[in-house]
Amino acid sequence: MDKYWGEFDSSVIFCEDKYNHSTYIAEYFNTISGMLYLCIACYFFTTKLKKYGVLISLVGVGTITLHGTLRWYGQWADEMAMMTLMFFYIKDVYYDINLEYCVIILGIYMNFYDNYNVFLFLFGFMLIYQYRATLLILKSKKAKYYLNMYNISMILGGVCWLLDRACFTKSINFHVLWHILSSFGMYGGTQVYHEHRKDLDKACYKIVKWAKKKKILN
Repeated sequence: MDKYWGEFDSSVIFCEDKYNHSTYIAEYFNTISGMLYLCIACYFFTTKLKKYGVLISLVGVGTITLHGTLRWYGQWADEMAMMTLMFFYIKDVYYDINLEYCVIILGIYMNFYDNYNVFLFLFGFMLIYQYRATLLILKSKKAKYYLNMYNISMILGGVCWLLDRACFTKSINFHVLWHILSSFGMYGGTQVYHEHRKDLDKACYKIVKWAKKKKILN
């Protein structure tokens, strides 16, 4: 079989048949479903959390590149975008975390990217740390609702990811289901930060209103 993008050299290969539906796309359905991340990104471009729109769009582009080519540069784009997004989630709770930590994490990944377990360890550690950080900014029922959406989507999505890695069956593309569920999870998780931002804006408005009333501000 001719491989348009060259011989596969990513350290992870998924269950979907390769170049089965297109001469130019290695994993057709995995690539197309990756566009869901771009749809989520477009929503956050309309909010005050535009940086998450940018970061999520990078995840989408990375996912499409990885599944479309199964080359090392696609894997780098996908996994580095995921870890960068996770880092900024954490930083939005712990504001004093230095960006150098992100550089260090990405540097470790780049040195050991051919060992997929290194990525799983780094991303898993950041995922747990980010979840614990998120609990600190839950202030409203709406935020808790979005966190529950995140939890359910990511747990179900994780099961689908594992079934795909085990190539449980080819009659169901579990990795596409992972993309769908993780998109919902990404939406719900980011909305928790959106609700937090709204709470901060309301608090700032009250402080400014009080200050004007006391004639502290001109």
